Amino acid sequence: MAEMSAGAALRQLKQAQAGLKKARQLMRQGRENPGLTPRIVDAGWASLVQTHRLMAEIPRSALDEAVMTQQLSVQRYATALLVRLRRLLRTGDAGDGGDDLDAFDADDDE
Repeated sequence: MAEMSAGAALRQLKQAQAGLKKARQLMRQGRENPGLTPRIVDAGWASLVQTHRLMAEIPRSALDEAVMTQQLSVQRYATALLVRLRRLLRTGDAGDGGDDLDAFDADDDE
């Protein structure tokens, strides 16, 4: 396997975060159509699995300050999504959108 550069690691992390954002968009649709709950949970879980897989593939040799900062951002976003998915499964309510997920978008450029 070829070595991964810090730039490639950053691209991989941004790809992971984009997948999480798509899952978040589905959650917004779920507020309008509660019948989508099983699909939302499946899509959100698949996104979390893919995100963790992508993060785990980053070798130590690709780490630098920017990569670690971006990884923290992606991990916080993933954790917030997991909390929302858990709430959705427990209550069937996608919430009011007033959570902190959108605040994590500000970390994208770090």
